[in-house]
Amino acid sequence: MLSSVFLLFQRGLRKQFIEVTKYQWHMGITSFGGPVVQFQNFNKLFVENYQWLSDSTYQELFAVAQALPGSASTKLLFIITLLHTSVLPAFLSFLYWALPGAIGMFALALGVGQIGTTLPVPVYALLSGLNAATVGVIFIAAIQLSNKAITDKLSLALIFLGGAAGVVYTALWYFPVLMVLGGVTAVIYDLRFIQRWWARGKQNFRFPLRNRRVPESEPQSIPMDDIEDDSIWLPEVYREDSAADVSGALAPPKSGVPAARRPVRTSISTRPILDASDAESLPITEAQSNDDGGVDASNIRAAPVGPAVEDNPKQDYPVWLGIGLVVGFLISFVIVIVIRAVVKGLPVTFLLFSNLYLAGTIIFGGGPVVIPLLREYIVSEGWVSARDFTIGLAIIQAFPGPNFNFAIYLGALTYHNYGAPSILGAIVSFIAIYTPGMLVAGGMFTFWNKLRRYAIVTSILRGINSAAIGLVWTAIYRIWESGYLSDKWADGISLGQDPWWIVVASTAFVSGRGWGFPAPVSIFIGGLMGIIWWAVTGARMA
Repeated sequence: MLSSVFLLFQRGLRKQFIEVTKYQWHMGITSFGGPVVQFQNFNKLFVENYQWLSDSTYQELFAVAQALPGSASTKLLFIITLLHTSVLPAFLSFLYWALPGAIGMFALALGVGQIGTTLPVPVYALLSGLNAATVGVIFIAAIQLSNKAITDKLSLALIFLGGAAGVVYTALWYFPVLMVLGGVTAVIYDLRFIQRWWARGKQNFRFPLRNRRVPESEPQSIPMDDIEDDSIWLPEVYREDSAADVSGALAPPKSGVPAARRPVRTSISTRPILDASDAESLPITEAQSNDDGGVDASNIRAAPVGPAVEDNPKQDYPVWLGIGLVVGFLISFVIVIVIRAVVKGLPVTFLLFSNLYLAGTIIFGGGPVVIPLLREYIVSEGWVSARDFTIGLAIIQAFPGPNFNFAIYLGALTYHNYGAPSILGAIVSFIAIYTPGMLVAGGMFTFWNKLRRYAIVTSILRGINSAAIGLVWTAIYRIWESGYLSDKWADGISLGQDPWWIVVASTAFVSGRGWGFPAPVSIFIGGLMGIIWWAVTGARMA
Protein backbone atom coordinates (compact mmCIF):
# COMPACT_ATOMS: atom_id res chain seq x y z
CA MET A 1 0.00 0.00 0.00
CA LEU A 2 2.69 2.47 1.00
CA SER A 3 4.73 1.55 -2.05
CA SER A 4 1.73 2.28 -4.31
CA VAL A 5 1.20 5.69 -2.71
CA PHE A 6 4.89 6.48 -3.04
CA LEU A 7 4.85 5.43 -6.70
CA LEU A 8 1.87 7.66 -7.44
CA PHE A 9 3.55 10.54 -5.62
CA GLN A 10 6.77 9.96 -7.54
CA ARG A 11 4.93 9.95 -10.86
CA GLY A 12 3.09 13.18 -10.00
CA LEU A 13 6.32 14.83 -8.90
CA ARG A 14 8.10 13.72 -12.06
CA LYS A 15 5.29 15.21 -14.14
CA GLN A 16 5.64 18.51 -12.28
CA PHE A 17 9.40 18.58 -12.80
CA ILE A 18 8.91 17.97 -16.51
CA GLU A 19 6.28 20.72 -16.75
CA VAL A 20 8.46 23.27 -14.93
CA THR A 21 11.46 22.36 -17.07
CA LYS A 22 9.41 22.60 -20.27
CA TYR A 23 8.05 26.06 -19.54
CA GLN A 24 10.77 27.70 -17.44
CA TRP A 25 14.21 26.34 -18.37
CA HIS A 26 14.91 29.39 -20.53
CA MET A 27 13.58 32.17 -18.28
CA GLY A 28 16.88 32.89 -16.54
CA ILE A 29 18.58 33.62 -19.87
CA THR A 30 15.77 35.37 -21.78
CA SER A 31 14.15 37.65 -19.16
CA PHE A 32 15.84 40.97 -19.95
CA GLY A 33 14.81 44.45 -18.88
CA GLY A 34 14.74 44.15 -15.10
CA PRO A 35 11.83 43.39 -12.75
CA VAL A 36 9.31 45.71 -14.40
CA VAL A 37 9.53 43.93 -17.75
CA GLN A 38 9.69 40.57 -16.00
CA PHE A 39 6.41 41.20 -14.16
CA GLN A 40 4.70 41.86 -17.46
CA ASN A 41 6.26 38.75 -19.01
CA PHE A 42 5.07 36.62 -16.09
CA ASN A 43 1.53 37.86 -16.63
CA LYS A 44 1.66 37.06 -20.32
CA LEU A 45 3.17 33.61 -19.82
CA PHE A 46 1.36 32.25 -16.77
CA VAL A 47 -2.00 34.00 -17.13
CA GLU A 48 -2.53 34.29 -20.88
CA ASN A 49 -0.43 31.49 -22.39
CA TYR A 50 -0.14 28.70 -19.81
CA GLN A 51 -3.32 29.58 -17.83
CA TRP A 52 -1.77 28.54 -14.53
CA LEU A 53 -3.81 31.21 -12.69
CA SER A 54 -6.30 33.99 -13.33
CA ASP A 55 -5.36 37.62 -13.76
CA SER A 56 -7.05 38.59 -10.48
CA THR A 57 -5.01 35.99 -8.60
CA TYR A 58 -1.87 37.17 -10.36
CA GLN A 59 -2.53 40.72 -9.15
CA GLU A 60 -2.96 39.41 -5.60
CA LEU A 61 0.31 37.45 -5.74
CA PHE A 62 2.09 40.45 -7.25
CA ALA A 63 0.98 42.53 -4.27
CA VAL A 64 2.08 39.79 -1.83
CA ALA A 65 5.50 39.59 -3.50
CA GLN A 66 5.92 43.35 -3.28
CA ALA A 67 4.86 43.41 0.37
CA LEU A 68 7.42 40.79 1.47
CA PRO A 69 11.19 41.28 1.74
CA GLY A 70 13.56 40.14 -0.98
CA SER A 71 13.58 40.01 -4.77
CA ALA A 72 10.02 40.69 -5.92
CA SER A 73 10.34 38.96 -9.30
CA THR A 74 11.98 35.89 -7.74
CA LYS A 75 9.31 35.57 -5.04
CA LEU A 76 6.51 36.05 -7.56
CA LEU A 77 7.81 33.32 -9.86
CA PHE A 78 8.42 31.00 -6.90
CA ILE A 79 4.90 31.32 -5.45
CA ILE A 80 3.24 31.09 -8.88
CA THR A 81 5.07 27.80 -9.46
CA LEU A 82 4.30 26.70 -5.89
CA LEU A 83 0.62 27.41 -6.53
CA HIS A 84 0.61 25.27 -9.66
CA THR A 85 2.95 22.45 -8.54
CA SER A 86 4.68 21.78 -5.20
CA VAL A 87 7.77 22.70 -3.19
CA LEU A 88 10.53 20.84 -5.04
CA PRO A 89 9.44 21.89 -8.57
CA ALA A 90 9.11 25.47 -7.27
CA PHE A 91 12.69 25.32 -5.99
CA LEU A 92 13.79 24.01 -9.39
CA SER A 93 12.01 26.99 -10.93
CA PHE A 94 14.00 29.28 -8.66
CA LEU A 95 17.27 27.71 -9.84
CA TYR A 96 16.29 28.03 -13.51
CA TRP A 97 15.49 31.67 -12.83
CA ALA A 98 18.38 32.84 -10.66
CA LEU A 99 21.40 30.66 -11.49
CA PRO A 100 22.13 31.72 -15.11
CA GLY A 101 22.30 35.42 -14.21
CA ALA A 102 24.31 34.64 -11.08
CA ILE A 103 26.87 32.72 -13.12
CA GLY A 104 27.04 35.58 -15.61
CA MET A 105 27.60 38.18 -12.90
CA PHE A 106 30.29 35.98 -11.35
CA ALA A 107 32.06 35.85 -14.72
CA LEU A 108 31.76 39.63 -15.00
CA ALA A 109 33.36 40.02 -11.57
CA LEU A 110 36.30 37.90 -12.70
CA GLY A 111 36.78 40.18 -15.70
CA VAL A 112 36.38 43.45 -13.81
CA GLY A 113 38.87 42.26 -11.22
CA GLN A 114 41.56 42.11 -13.91
CA ILE A 115 41.12 45.56 -15.50
CA GLY A 116 42.99 48.73 -14.61
CA THR A 117 41.75 51.87 -12.98
CA THR A 118 39.76 53.08 -16.01
CA LEU A 119 37.83 51.50 -18.85
CA PRO A 120 38.24 52.29 -22.55
CA VAL A 121 35.96 55.11 -23.71
CA PRO A 122 33.92 52.86 -26.08
CA VAL A 123 32.95 50.69 -23.11
CA TYR A 124 31.46 53.69 -21.29
CA ALA A 125 29.54 54.57 -24.47
CA LEU A 126 28.27 50.99 -24.73
CA LEU A 127 27.12 50.96 -21.10
CA SER A 128 25.39 54.33 -21.45
CA GLY A 129 23.54 53.08 -24.53
CA LEU A 130 22.42 49.95 -22.67
CA ASN A 131 21.11 52.07 -19.79
CA ALA A 132 19.20 54.41 -22.11
CA ALA A 133 17.61 51.50 -23.97
CA THR A 134 16.67 49.85 -20.67
CA VAL A 135 14.75 52.99 -19.71
CA GLY A 136 12.69 52.73 -22.91
CA VAL A 137 11.98 49.03 -22.36
CA ILE A 138 10.96 49.53 -18.73
CA PHE A 139 8.70 52.42 -19.75
CA ILE A 140 6.69 50.03 -21.95
CA ALA A 141 6.27 47.53 -19.13
CA ALA A 142 5.31 50.28 -16.67
CA ILE A 143 2.52 51.41 -19.00
CA GLN A 144 1.22 47.86 -19.38
CA LEU A 145 1.29 47.16 -15.63
CA SER A 146 -0.45 50.45 -14.89
CA ASN A 147 -3.17 49.80 -17.46
CA LYS A 148 -4.00 46.50 -15.79
CA ALA A 149 -3.99 47.96 -12.28
CA ILE A 150 -6.08 51.11 -12.92
CA THR A 151 -9.72 50.15 -12.35
CA ASP A 152 -11.01 53.24 -10.55
CA LYS A 153 -9.95 56.66 -9.33
CA LEU A 154 -8.34 55.25 -6.19
CA SER A 155 -5.97 52.89 -7.99
CA LEU A 156 -5.04 55.69 -10.40
CA ALA A 157 -4.34 58.04 -7.48
CA LEU A 158 -2.25 55.47 -5.59
CA ILE A 159 -0.11 54.73 -8.64
CA PHE A 160 0.46 58.41 -9.27
CA LEU A 161 1.15 59.31 -5.64
CA GLY A 162 3.41 56.29 -5.12
CA GLY A 163 5.52 57.22 -8.11
CA ALA A 164 5.64 60.91 -7.22
CA ALA A 165 6.56 60.20 -3.59
CA GLY A 166 9.29 57.77 -4.65
CA VAL A 167 10.85 60.32 -6.99
CA VAL A 168 11.14 63.16 -4.49
CA TYR A 169 12.62 61.19 -1.58
CA THR A 170 14.58 57.97 -0.98
CA ALA A 171 15.32 56.09 2.24
CA LEU A 172 15.50 52.45 3.32
CA TRP A 173 12.27 52.69 5.34
CA TYR A 174 10.41 54.88 2.86
CA PHE A 175 9.22 52.47 0.14
CA PRO A 176 7.72 49.94 2.59
CA VAL A 177 5.85 52.77 4.31
CA LEU A 178 4.41 53.96 0.98
CA MET A 179 3.09 50.46 0.23
CA VAL A 180 1.58 50.13 3.72
CA LEU A 181 -0.13 53.50 3.29
CA GLY A 182 -1.49 52.32 -0.05
CA GLY A 183 -3.02 49.24 1.59
CA VAL A 184 -4.55 51.26 4.45
CA THR A 185 -5.99 53.80 2.02
CA ALA A 186 -7.61 51.04 -0.06
CA VAL A 187 -9.24 49.56 3.07
CA ILE A 188 -10.68 52.93 4.09
CA TYR A 189 -11.98 53.51 0.58
CA ASP A 190 -13.40 50.03 0.00
CA LEU A 191 -15.20 50.03 3.36
CA ARG A 192 -16.82 53.21 2.06
CA PHE A 193 -16.07 55.50 5.00
CA ILE A 194 -15.48 58.48 2.69
CA GLN A 195 -18.46 57.75 0.46
CA ARG A 196 -20.84 57.51 3.43
CA TRP A 197 -19.51 60.73 4.90
CA TRP A 198 -19.98 62.43 1.51
CA ALA A 199 -23.54 61.17 1.17
CA ARG A 200 -24.43 62.33 4.70
CA GLY A 201 -22.86 65.71 3.96
CA LYS A 202 -24.99 66.13 0.84
CA GLN A 203 -28.09 65.23 2.86
CA ASN A 204 -27.33 67.69 5.67
CA PHE A 205 -26.13 70.67 3.63
CA ARG A 206 -28.87 71.42 1.10
CA PHE A 207 -29.88 74.71 -0.47
CA PRO A 208 -32.93 76.22 1.28
CA LEU A 209 -35.10 76.10 -1.84
CA ARG A 210 -34.71 72.34 -2.05
CA ASN A 211 -35.64 71.74 1.59
CA ARG A 212 -39.39 72.24 1.21
CA ARG A 213 -41.79 70.89 3.83
CA VAL A 214 -43.40 67.61 2.82
CA PRO A 215 -47.11 67.30 3.73
CA GLU A 216 -47.92 64.36 5.98
CA SER A 217 -50.33 63.01 3.41
CA GLU A 218 -47.66 62.96 0.75
CA PRO A 219 -45.53 59.79 0.76
CA GLN A 220 -41.90 60.55 1.61
CA SER A 221 -39.14 59.18 -0.55
CA ILE A 222 -35.41 59.47 -0.63
CA PRO A 223 -34.12 61.50 -3.57
CA MET A 224 -32.19 59.36 -6.04
CA ASP A 225 -29.27 61.80 -5.70
CA ASP A 226 -28.78 60.63 -2.11
CA ILE A 227 -28.48 56.93 -2.90
CA GLU A 228 -24.93 55.73 -2.86
CA ASP A 229 -23.85 54.68 -6.32
CA ASP A 230 -21.02 52.19 -6.63
CA SER A 231 -19.69 54.01 -9.67
CA ILE A 232 -19.77 57.53 -8.17
CA TRP A 233 -16.02 57.54 -7.60
CA LEU A 234 -15.04 56.16 -11.01
CA PRO A 235 -13.77 58.41 -13.80
CA GLU A 236 -16.59 59.57 -16.06
CA VAL A 237 -15.49 57.40 -18.98
CA TYR A 238 -15.54 54.26 -16.79
CA ARG A 239 -19.09 54.77 -15.56
CA GLU A 240 -21.95 52.87 -17.11
CA ASP A 241 -24.66 54.69 -19.01
CA SER A 242 -27.53 56.00 -16.94
CA ALA A 243 -29.78 53.66 -18.90
CA ALA A 244 -28.11 50.63 -17.40
CA ASP A 245 -30.39 48.18 -15.68
CA VAL A 246 -29.51 48.46 -11.99
CA SER A 247 -30.62 44.88 -11.49
CA GLY A 248 -27.36 43.72 -12.97
CA ALA A 249 -27.55 44.03 -16.75
CA LEU A 250 -24.52 45.56 -18.41
CA ALA A 251 -25.05 48.69 -20.46
CA PRO A 252 -23.19 49.35 -23.72
CA PRO A 253 -19.79 50.90 -23.06
CA LYS A 254 -19.20 54.61 -23.46
CA SER A 255 -17.09 55.78 -26.34
CA GLY A 256 -13.40 55.26 -25.72
CA VAL A 257 -13.81 52.52 -23.09
CA PRO A 258 -12.96 48.89 -23.94
CA ALA A 259 -15.70 46.57 -22.71
CA ALA A 260 -13.25 44.52 -20.65
CA ARG A 261 -12.21 47.63 -18.67
CA ARG A 262 -15.72 48.61 -17.50
CA PRO A 263 -16.54 48.09 -13.81
CA VAL A 264 -19.31 45.66 -12.93
CA ARG A 265 -22.39 46.79 -11.03
CA THR A 266 -24.67 44.18 -9.55
CA SER A 267 -27.04 46.62 -7.85
CA ILE A 268 -27.23 49.94 -6.06
CA SER A 269 -25.67 48.76 -2.84
CA THR A 270 -22.86 49.42 -0.42
CA ARG A 271 -20.61 46.70 -1.83
CA PRO A 272 -17.29 48.24 -2.90
CA ILE A 273 -15.98 47.69 -6.37
CA LEU A 274 -12.50 46.24 -6.10
CA ASP A 275 -11.69 45.62 -9.74
CA ALA A 276 -13.10 44.32 -12.97
CA SER A 277 -12.25 40.74 -12.04
CA ASP A 278 -15.75 40.44 -10.49
CA ALA A 279 -17.03 39.98 -14.03
CA GLU A 280 -15.24 36.69 -14.58
CA SER A 281 -18.45 34.73 -14.02
CA LEU A 282 -20.44 36.90 -16.45
CA PRO A 283 -20.50 36.81 -20.26
CA ILE A 284 -17.65 38.79 -21.77
CA THR A 285 -18.31 41.36 -24.47
CA GLU A 286 -16.09 42.49 -27.28
CA ALA A 287 -16.29 45.71 -29.27
CA GLN A 288 -14.81 47.01 -32.47
CA SER A 289 -12.49 50.01 -32.23
CA ASN A 290 -13.08 52.96 -34.50
CA ASP A 291 -10.45 55.02 -36.26
CA ASP A 292 -9.88 57.49 -33.44
CA GLY A 293 -9.30 54.85 -30.78
CA GLY A 294 -12.85 54.75 -29.41
CA VAL A 295 -15.25 51.84 -29.19
CA ASP A 296 -18.04 51.25 -31.67
CA ALA A 297 -20.87 50.15 -29.41
CA SER A 298 -23.04 49.20 -32.38
CA ASN A 299 -21.13 45.99 -32.96
CA ILE A 300 -20.99 44.38 -29.54
CA ARG A 301 -21.14 40.61 -29.49
CA ALA A 302 -20.66 37.85 -26.97
CA ALA A 303 -17.11 36.62 -26.78
CA PRO A 304 -16.37 32.92 -26.40
CA VAL A 305 -15.96 32.02 -22.78
CA GLY A 306 -12.50 30.57 -22.13
CA PRO A 307 -11.77 27.61 -19.89
CA ALA A 308 -12.03 28.17 -16.16
CA VAL A 309 -8.69 28.67 -14.43
CA GLU A 310 -8.12 26.77 -11.19
CA ASP A 311 -6.55 29.14 -8.67
CA ASN A 312 -6.43 26.88 -5.64
CA PRO A 313 -3.02 25.44 -4.71
CA LYS A 314 -2.38 21.98 -6.11
CA GLN A 315 -1.09 20.93 -2.71
CA ASP A 316 -2.25 22.06 0.73
CA TYR A 317 0.32 22.96 3.36
CA PRO A 318 -0.35 23.19 7.11
CA VAL A 319 -0.41 26.69 8.53
CA TRP A 320 1.93 25.67 11.34
CA LEU A 321 4.60 24.91 8.72
CA GLY A 322 4.40 28.44 7.32
CA ILE A 323 4.48 29.99 10.77
CA GLY A 324 7.47 27.82 11.64
CA LEU A 325 9.35 28.99 8.53
CA VAL A 326 8.73 32.66 9.30
CA VAL A 327 9.57 32.33 13.01
CA GLY A 328 12.68 30.28 12.25
CA PHE A 329 13.88 32.91 9.82
CA LEU A 330 13.32 35.71 12.34
CA ILE A 331 15.31 33.81 14.97
CA SER A 332 18.19 33.27 12.54
CA PHE A 333 18.11 36.95 11.60
CA VAL A 334 18.34 38.05 15.24
CA ILE A 335 21.24 35.65 15.87
CA VAL A 336 23.21 36.93 12.87
CA ILE A 337 22.67 40.59 13.79
CA VAL A 338 23.58 40.06 17.47
CA ILE A 339 26.81 38.27 16.55
CA ARG A 340 27.60 41.01 14.03
CA ALA A 341 27.16 43.71 16.69
CA VAL A 342 28.81 42.00 19.67
CA VAL A 343 31.73 39.95 18.35
CA LYS A 344 34.80 41.86 17.21
CA GLY A 345 37.32 40.80 14.58
CA LEU A 346 34.90 38.66 12.56
CA PRO A 347 36.20 37.26 9.26
CA VAL A 348 35.12 38.93 6.04
CA THR A 349 33.03 35.87 5.13
CA PHE A 350 30.69 36.39 8.08
CA LEU A 351 30.65 40.17 7.61
CA LEU A 352 29.69 39.80 3.95
CA PHE A 353 27.04 37.19 4.78
CA SER A 354 25.53 39.27 7.59
CA ASN A 355 25.40 42.46 5.49
CA LEU A 356 23.68 40.72 2.57
CA TYR A 357 21.40 38.73 4.90
CA LEU A 358 20.33 42.03 6.42
CA ALA A 359 19.89 43.56 2.96
CA GLY A 360 17.73 40.63 1.82
CA THR A 361 15.59 41.05 4.93
CA ILE A 362 14.88 44.78 4.90
CA ILE A 363 14.52 45.27 1.13
CA PHE A 364 10.84 45.72 0.32
CA GLY A 365 9.85 46.56 -3.23
CA GLY A 366 12.77 44.83 -4.96
CA GLY A 367 14.72 46.61 -7.69
CA PRO A 368 14.20 50.31 -6.78
CA VAL A 369 15.55 49.67 -3.27
CA VAL A 370 18.30 47.06 -3.66
CA ILE A 371 20.84 49.20 -5.53
CA PRO A 372 21.29 52.07 -3.02
CA LEU A 373 21.20 49.57 -0.16
CA LEU A 374 23.97 47.42 -1.64
CA ARG A 375 26.07 50.52 -2.17
CA GLU A 376 25.68 51.32 1.51
CA TYR A 377 26.54 47.79 2.68
CA ILE A 378 29.36 46.99 0.25
CA VAL A 379 31.02 50.16 -1.11
CA SER A 380 30.82 52.05 2.18
CA GLU A 381 32.60 49.13 3.86
CA GLY A 382 35.52 49.60 1.45
CA TRP A 383 35.18 46.12 -0.04
CA VAL A 384 34.44 47.24 -3.64
CA SER A 385 35.39 50.52 -5.36
CA ALA A 386 32.75 52.98 -6.55
CA ARG A 387 33.94 52.51 -10.15
CA ASP A 388 33.50 48.73 -10.07
CA PHE A 389 30.10 49.18 -8.44
CA THR A 390 29.00 51.52 -11.26
CA ILE A 391 30.21 49.13 -13.97
CA GLY A 392 28.22 46.27 -12.47
CA LEU A 393 25.18 48.49 -12.01
CA ALA A 394 25.19 49.47 -15.69
CA ILE A 395 25.47 45.86 -16.87
CA ILE A 396 22.89 44.36 -14.47
CA GLN A 397 20.22 46.63 -15.99
CA ALA A 398 20.72 44.90 -19.35
CA PHE A 399 21.32 41.44 -17.90
CA PRO A 400 18.72 38.63 -17.77
CA GLY A 401 17.29 37.40 -14.50
CA PRO A 402 16.75 39.17 -11.17
CA ASN A 403 18.64 42.32 -10.21
CA PHE A 404 19.54 40.68 -6.90
CA ASN A 405 22.28 38.85 -8.82
CA PHE A 406 24.15 42.11 -8.51
CA ALA A 407 25.00 40.91 -4.97
CA ILE A 408 26.84 37.90 -6.46
CA TYR A 409 28.99 40.26 -8.52
CA LEU A 410 29.82 42.34 -5.44
CA GLY A 411 30.52 39.29 -3.27
CA ALA A 412 32.90 37.80 -5.83
CA LEU A 413 34.76 41.12 -6.14
CA THR A 414 34.97 41.41 -2.36
CA TYR A 415 36.69 38.05 -2.08
CA HIS A 416 38.96 38.89 -5.03
CA ASN A 417 40.06 42.13 -3.36
CA TYR A 418 40.86 40.19 -0.18
CA GLY A 419 42.89 37.60 -2.07
CA ALA A 420 40.36 34.80 -1.47
CA PRO A 421 38.70 32.58 -4.12
CA SER A 422 36.00 34.61 -5.87
CA ILE A 423 33.72 31.58 -6.24
CA LEU A 424 33.33 31.38 -2.46
CA GLY A 425 32.26 35.02 -2.28
CA ALA A 426 29.70 34.39 -5.02
CA ILE A 427 28.24 31.37 -3.19
CA VAL A 428 28.05 33.18 0.16
CA SER A 429 26.35 36.15 -1.49
CA PHE A 430 23.86 33.99 -3.40
CA ILE A 431 22.72 32.23 -0.23
CA ALA A 432 22.62 35.37 1.91
CA ILE A 433 20.68 37.63 -0.46
CA TYR A 434 17.99 35.12 -1.53
CA THR A 435 17.34 33.11 1.65
CA PRO A 436 15.25 35.71 3.59
CA GLY A 437 12.78 36.39 0.79
CA MET A 438 12.37 32.73 -0.16
CA LEU A 439 11.71 31.63 3.44
CA VAL A 440 9.19 34.39 4.12
CA ALA A 441 7.43 33.89 0.75
CA GLY A 442 7.18 30.14 1.29
CA GLY A 443 5.84 30.63 4.80
CA MET A 444 3.32 33.27 3.73
CA PHE A 445 2.03 31.08 0.91
CA THR A 446 0.77 28.43 3.34
CA PHE A 447 -1.89 30.76 4.77
CA TRP A 448 -2.37 33.17 1.85
CA ASN A 449 -5.14 31.04 0.34
CA LYS A 450 -7.07 31.28 3.62
CA LEU A 451 -6.51 34.99 4.18
CA ARG A 452 -7.55 35.95 0.66
CA ARG A 453 -11.15 34.99 1.43
CA TYR A 454 -11.55 38.11 3.57
CA ALA A 455 -12.55 41.33 1.80
CA ILE A 456 -10.23 43.44 3.94
CA VAL A 457 -7.25 41.36 2.80
CA THR A 458 -8.26 41.84 -0.83
CA SER A 459 -8.47 45.59 -0.25
CA ILE A 460 -5.04 45.70 1.38
CA LEU A 461 -3.50 43.78 -1.50
CA ARG A 462 -5.03 46.00 -4.16
CA GLY A 463 -3.71 49.09 -2.36
CA ILE A 464 -0.23 47.62 -2.01
CA ASN A 465 -0.34 46.55 -5.66
CA SER A 466 -1.17 50.08 -6.85
CA ALA A 467 1.49 51.73 -4.69
CA ALA A 468 4.09 49.18 -5.81
CA ILE A 469 3.34 49.87 -9.47
CA GLY A 470 3.80 53.55 -8.71
CA LEU A 471 7.30 52.73 -7.47
CA VAL A 472 7.98 51.12 -10.86
CA TRP A 473 7.94 54.64 -12.31
CA THR A 474 10.39 55.64 -9.62
CA ALA A 475 12.80 52.94 -10.86
CA ILE A 476 12.68 54.45 -14.35
CA TYR A 477 13.63 57.84 -12.96
CA ARG A 478 16.52 56.43 -10.90
CA ILE A 479 18.08 54.65 -13.89
CA TRP A 480 17.66 57.75 -16.05
CA GLU A 481 19.37 60.01 -13.52
CA SER A 482 22.49 57.84 -13.22
CA GLY A 483 22.73 56.10 -16.60
CA TYR A 484 25.28 58.33 -18.39
CA LEU A 485 28.70 56.87 -17.54
CA SER A 486 32.25 58.14 -17.91
CA ASP A 487 35.62 57.69 -16.25
CA LYS A 488 35.04 61.16 -14.75
CA TRP A 489 31.74 60.28 -13.09
CA ALA A 490 32.05 57.37 -10.71
CA ASP A 491 28.31 57.35 -9.95
CA GLY A 492 27.02 58.34 -13.40
CA ILE A 493 24.94 61.40 -14.30
CA SER A 494 21.60 62.00 -15.98
CA LEU A 495 21.10 60.64 -19.48
CA GLY A 496 19.39 63.94 -20.27
CA GLN A 497 22.80 65.63 -20.36
CA ASP A 498 23.20 64.50 -23.99
CA PRO A 499 20.26 64.48 -26.45
CA TRP A 500 21.57 61.30 -28.08
CA TRP A 501 20.59 59.19 -25.08
CA ILE A 502 17.05 60.56 -25.32
CA VAL A 503 17.03 59.32 -28.92
CA VAL A 504 18.29 55.91 -27.79
CA ALA A 505 15.60 55.59 -25.09
CA SER A 506 12.91 56.70 -27.55
CA THR A 507 14.13 54.19 -30.12
CA ALA A 508 13.88 51.36 -27.59
CA PHE A 509 10.36 52.48 -26.65
CA VAL A 510 9.12 52.76 -30.23
CA SER A 511 10.75 49.51 -31.34
CA GLY A 512 9.13 47.61 -28.49
CA ARG A 513 5.79 49.38 -28.27
CA GLY A 514 5.17 50.06 -31.95
CA TRP A 515 7.05 47.31 -33.78
CA GLY A 516 6.94 44.56 -31.19
CA PHE A 517 10.68 44.03 -30.82
CA PRO A 518 11.63 41.75 -27.89
CA ALA A 519 13.34 43.49 -24.97
CA PRO A 520 16.77 41.87 -25.63
CA VAL A 521 16.73 43.16 -29.22
CA SER A 522 15.81 46.70 -28.14
CA ILE A 523 18.56 46.71 -25.51
CA PHE A 524 21.11 45.37 -28.00
CA ILE A 525 20.16 48.17 -30.42
CA GLY A 526 20.70 50.66 -27.61
CA GLY A 527 24.22 49.36 -26.95
CA LEU A 528 24.97 49.51 -30.67
CA MET A 529 23.74 53.10 -30.83
CA GLY A 530 26.07 53.95 -27.96
CA ILE A 531 29.04 52.63 -29.95
CA ILE A 532 27.87 54.56 -33.01
CA TRP A 533 27.71 57.74 -30.92
CA TRP A 534 31.29 57.25 -29.83
CA ALA A 535 32.49 56.49 -33.37
CA VAL A 536 30.77 59.55 -34.89
CA THR A 537 31.64 62.12 -32.25
CA GLY A 538 35.11 60.85 -31.35
CA ALA A 539 34.43 62.46 -27.96
CA ARG A 540 35.75 61.51 -24.62
CA MET A 541 32.43 61.68 -22.82
CA ALA A 542 33.19 64.96 -21.18
